[in-house]
Amino acid sequence: MTPREQGRTGAARAVPRNHLSAAAAWLAGGLHRPLLVLLVAVALAFPMAAWLGERTRPDLGSLAVVPMTTLVGEAATTEAWMGEPLVLNIWATWCPPCRVEMPALDRLSGMLAPDGIRVAALSVDEDANLVREFVLKYELGLPIAIAESVDEAMKALGVMALPLTLYVDADGRIVDRYLGERDWADEAVAREVRKALGAD
Repeated sequence: MTPREQGRTGAARAVPRNHLSAAAAWLAGGLHRPLLVLLVAVALAFPMAAWLGERTRPDLGSLAVVPMTTLVGEAATTEAWMGEPLVLNIWATWCPPCRVEMPALDRLSGMLAPDGIRVAALSVDEDANLVREFVLKYELGLPIAIAESVDEAMKALGVMALPLTLYVDADGRIVDRYLGERDWADEAVAREVRKALGAD
């Protein structure tokens, strides 16, 4: 009988007396008590883990302060982009998926601006001229800067592959991340970003 069936009938199926006696005798044996405790603990652990997994997210830490250079050659850090919800894309001109998705990220910037969410891109290119040429070619308007040290920036931001996009709240905490190319101009994606950053 399922719990739902039990709720409808108002009573659970009775256990035969001889089964109760056998169970009582088994529990009375001191040898079996540790085993019973272990079985109960294991039985409870899986539902609890699933319950917690549905309600918690892994701690992704805070956005690192990374030295960078703007497209006009000014020194800055990623702190310049903090203080409001931020979608930060880490990319490079030599990365084909990065090149494909960058125009969509530029459109996402305009879609999220009314919600107070900034979209920015940090290049890990060694050659700043390649970045400037790419920006001019595609007429990109979102804030773009170039990491001063590629190795240090990728290590500080936990980058193992490109493109990597971080969702950062107004307090600088990374609340989610997306690895790989994406159609950022899709309205469903924009809604997901707003929800992740508490602007839905």
